[in-house]
Amino acid sequence: MMTEISNTDQLKAYLGQHDNTKLDLNSLQLLTGGSANFVWRLFERSGRSVIIKHAEPYVKVAPGMSFPAIRMDFEHKAMTSMPLLLDPRSMVSVPEVYQYDSDSHVLMIEDGGARTLKEAYADPALDISAFGNMLGQWLVGLHRRTTQTTIADNQTAKSMYRFAYTRLASALLKYGLDPSLAEQIDAQYGSLLQTDDECVCHGDFWPGNVLINDQGRLTIVDWEMVRRGCGATDVGQFAAEAHLLDRFRGGRGLRAAFLRGYRGTSELENKFLKRVAIHMGVHLAFWPTRVSWGTDQETKEIVELGYELMHRGIAEDESWLAESLLGELQE
Repeated sequence: MMTEISNTDQLKAYLGQHDNTKLDLNSLQLLTGGSANFVWRLFERSGRSVIIKHAEPYVKVAPGMSFPAIRMDFEHKAMTSMPLLLDPRSMVSVPEVYQYDSDSHVLMIEDGGARTLKEAYADPALDISAFGNMLGQWLVGLHRRTTQTTIADNQTAKSMYRFAYTRLASALLKYGLDPSLAEQIDAQYGSLLQTDDECVCHGDFWPGNVLINDQGRLTIVDWEMVRRGCGATDVGQFAAEAHLLDRFRGGRGLRAAFLRGYRGTSELENKFLKRVAIHMGVHLAFWPTRVSWGTDQETKEIVELGYELMHRGIAEDESWLAESLLGELQE
């Protein structure tokens, strides 16, 4: 039976039962942020900081909501297998895994930095456009280098990723939009999340899962939603969240730089562009109704923008999409 580790004292007791003499247990700090897992930072006696992540079979902020702890197995596999496939020269990386206890679902990894890209977005000392371009290049590398890579069938990730699709109609209704579009989108594209099999997808790729260290290196964390799927969903999710940052936190060009980095010098297929538009539309139409970014009127405008992206995507309106928030993918 898995030992419960939901507070710092329980983690100290767990570490004390294992051979972790090089760790300074008095330095343990429970980190805020994140909703699913318990995460701490501590220091080795050498001075190196380490991140410890633990999964309980429920969501941290909603203990009544089941979330199988095997999600940590998928994260461990991704963190140990993806670096072997990606460009080691990149300024974007995956955390090094130091240790994993699959019985207790305790993962010890490299500390990628104290701030996420979302938190650091407004820092004038950072070149946000350069970061966006780097992340786009890294993501297209992940997608193109993993077309034949197996990652096991992460059913929990597939189910949770469809959450916004199955609840989209209520978000549209709230703002006076036709819910039949949501039903069509879920039937045609939400259902594809179960069968998509083009490449490895991070599964929760957004600025809140990108860490920045003092040397300007970026680290991609939170891999428990990893799955084989369609890369357009990773692109659509990040582009949507980047647009929200640009819209509400200072207009620093993250979305455009990210999309240009992803496109590079290659021409993307219309089918892929359509899927990006639809997923970005779903994300913008649903999540800002759950996570507030602005006033109710501003939220309404974002939902309407998401609706328009979905509508134009379904209609394959290429000329409109070329002038839209996804124009950089077609330059």
